[in-house]
Amino acid sequence: MRNHPDALPNLAKTHDIDLLCLQETKLQEMHVDDPKLKIKGFVLEEEGYDSYFSCATSKKGYSGTAVFVKRRKEKRSSNGEKNETKKKQSSMTSFFNKTATANDTSGPSKSKTEIENESTFDTSIFIPKDITYELGDTKHDTEGRMTTVHYQDLFTLSNLYVPNSGQKLDRLSYRTQEWDSDLVEYMDQKAKTTGHPVIWFGDLNVAHGALDTWNEGAKHLAKSAGTTKEERDSFEKQLKYNGSKEVDDSEEDQTYIDAFRYLHAGKGGHYTYWSQRAGNRAPNKGLRLDYFICSKSLMEDNGRVVVRDSYIIPEQLGSDHCPIVLELEVKKE
Repeated sequence: MRNHPDALPNLAKTHDIDLLCLQETKLQEMHVDDPKLKIKGFVLEEEGYDSYFSCATSKKGYSGTAVFVKRRKEKRSSNGEKNETKKKQSSMTSFFNKTATANDTSGPSKSKTEIENESTFDTSIFIPKDITYELGDTKHDTEGRMTTVHYQDLFTLSNLYVPNSGQKLDRLSYRTQEWDSDLVEYMDQKAKTTGHPVIWFGDLNVAHGALDTWNEGAKHLAKSAGTTKEERDSFEKQLKYNGSKEVDDSEEDQTYIDAFRYLHAGKGGHYTYWSQRAGNRAPNKGLRLDYFICSKSLMEDNGRVVVRDSYIIPEQLGSDHCPIVLELEVKKE
């Protein structure tokens, strides 16, 4: 905001973002609401976004998440009242012609047909039904680590800043035995009660597999936050969660999918975090700590909402992490 005030607006415009999410904002509510700081109601306001912030109450200058949702107009009938009837809409073909790779930083290129479809598509379905900030347990909900956007008849998305296990791994058991299990139960319950897919994403603070670390096999990884066996095993259990906490060894039975790894299987060298202290960004000595985890149904072409791509933008500077992108196609009913 202070040093690079155009960074977020440029990111939003370049990639035509519908939902932009941040983690580890370190903001307090007093900061968010302070008109002198010009945060809520100012950041991305001119670009047409509504903003929502979750702030830690247990510590100052700690954790925090933020969500910016592109503003939409409610659909109204000819007499000016809200139209509650659902009508078939033209397909919003999101990015069929886009051939983004994990290193692509160009904005989505749209065909004439796509532009015409979007002009007639009822975008009021992208007005959130609700925004919530809690996992449902006070042991988790004082750290501002979650902002969840609920869309009627489409999906539920949770922007997360997952707890770090700590330099001395003092929060390892809390992270793996409490947070991870409570999170996947929460997401599973949302999927069941709404009957629609779920997505959780953000800084998940784990490098899941061998391709997600630049120095896989180094002895210190087993004792480093984000690469311990306990964290990797816990993440694997989340992907294979089936409601009874039993884990199946078959990838075919996964309930939830790591979108990037599913779409770019076997591709190494793609990371989202680099140690600034060690100067690891230039030589690309990184970790992939940021993910989109999706209901398996979102990867199937016969659904109303389909994942079309997930990629990384390593060229975007300003943090020790870089942005990740998920592209969804939303079809007519």
